[in-house]
Amino acid sequence: MKVILLDFNIPDIDIKKEELEKHVFFTFLVDGISRACSHQLVRHRPASYSQQSQRYVSMKKFPYVKPESLEDKYVETEMGRFSFDEVMSFLGSVYESFVETGVPKEDARFVLPNACSTRIVFTMSGRELIHFLRLRTCNRAQWEIREMAVKMLKLLREKLPEIFEKVGPVCYMTGVCPEGEKTCGRQREVVSFFENL
Repeated sequence: MKVILLDFNIPDIDIKKEELEKHVFFTFLVDGISRACSHQLVRHRPASYSQQSQRYVSMKKFPYVKPESLEDKYVETEMGRFSFDEVMSFLGSVYESFVETGVPKEDARFVLPNACSTRIVFTMSGRELIHFLRLRTCNRAQWEIREMAVKMLKLLREKLPEIFEKVGPVCYMTGVCPEGEKTCGRQREVVSFFENL
């Protein structure tokens, strides 16, 4: 996964930091995340997104994201024993065969998995970005979007520490975990991680 901060603007106006957050915008390019991850990202609606098309871009031998939990794992079905990589290869062959028989790419893509890698450009206001980072840097967030959010935060702290130095998961920012019984139980470790990011 590659995360690039493409651009940001900070208007030269004399207002409080909390008000300024509404008027600052950040544009990121993220490449090599799964479609499953991008589906989580676009749930943050106050933003603009441009995502790589599966309608026009050929997905022959498509790249994909493989969770560590699927490494060296196999499933048994009535058709045989398969690894995750073998399933991805099979789906790529099915997709390619459909396209070769004249099925439009926009229809053949229906066999593609959420694991397909994608590229997405998005722009968020400072306020929405901080909200996104509070939620998605939490240990309870799904691993892939958390990894992306942490990389984004690291870039932001390098460029704009005055705005993002104290940003991270809710437990880091407020000292209180909002997850209740679903807490990761590692607040000290989390706070230490974000203090040293």
